[in-house]
Amino acid sequence: MVTKSIPALRLSPQKSATLLTFILATHASAMGMALFLPLEFWLQLLVLLAVAVSLIQATRTHLLRSNGSAIRSAQWDSAGEWMLFFANGDEIAAQLKASSYLQPWLVVLNFSTSRFRRHTLILLPDAVDPERLRRLRVRLRLLGSKDTA
Repeated sequence: MVTKSIPALRLSPQKSATLLTFILATHASAMGMALFLPLEFWLQLLVLLAVAVSLIQATRTHLLRSNGSAIRSAQWDSAGEWMLFFANGDEIAAQLKASSYLQPWLVVLNFSTSRFRRHTLILLPDAVDPERLRRLRVRLRLLGSKDTA
């Protein structure tokens, strides 16, 4: 019997207009709702500030990938092991978690790099090569994750 080696799959997402729209709409909605909260003015400002910080953090981490802990690319090798490449230059082996989400229009990969450290990679069709995204979805459906929890 001949066994075929599965080629490594490297994902290097680019900026996504869809993700930008979602991040902006979500945070703008949260800011709008904060204005109607029955709170003191200074508490409303504090909530608005927290949402603004979240907006900046989400944009730097998931869209621009300029945050040091942002995943610049991920590689799934032929042995089924994941390697994450971060914006600060770190390369860390990771395990794909079963809590990852897989749909044709959205793939959210949740990784664990240590007992308490988690990372998320959001992939949308306008940010990744469509053929690579299709190969990833097929491979995930066939092989899945090592996490059985």
